[in-house]
Amino acid sequence: MRFVLALAVALRLAVPAFAAGEAPEQTVTAIEPQGEQRVEPVPPPPEQEVAALDPQSEQQVTSGQKGGVRRGFETAGKVALGVLAAGVSVGVMLAELILL
Repeated sequence: MRFVLALAVALRLAVPAFAAGEAPEQTVTAIEPQGEQRVEPVPPPPEQEVAALDPQSEQQVTSGQKGGVRRGFETAGKVALGVLAAGVSVGVMLAELILL
């Protein structure tokens, strides 16, 4: 059975090659440019200004405090998302194997 399948594939690949015949002669035609190209430099952008900040206009940044319960829920959510992603991945893989 495998021999017949291999023979069919070989014939399917060989038939178009024999049917194509001889390739026509190709020629290369040089294209003459209409005019010379000119390269103009692009002017550099203007300098950027850096202004110092005074102490009154500086941004105040405070550290956020998360409670233990909130961190626990966030961690549980991440774990649940990871398990769901792994399940979807395995499900898709099994579906592909079954349908092949």
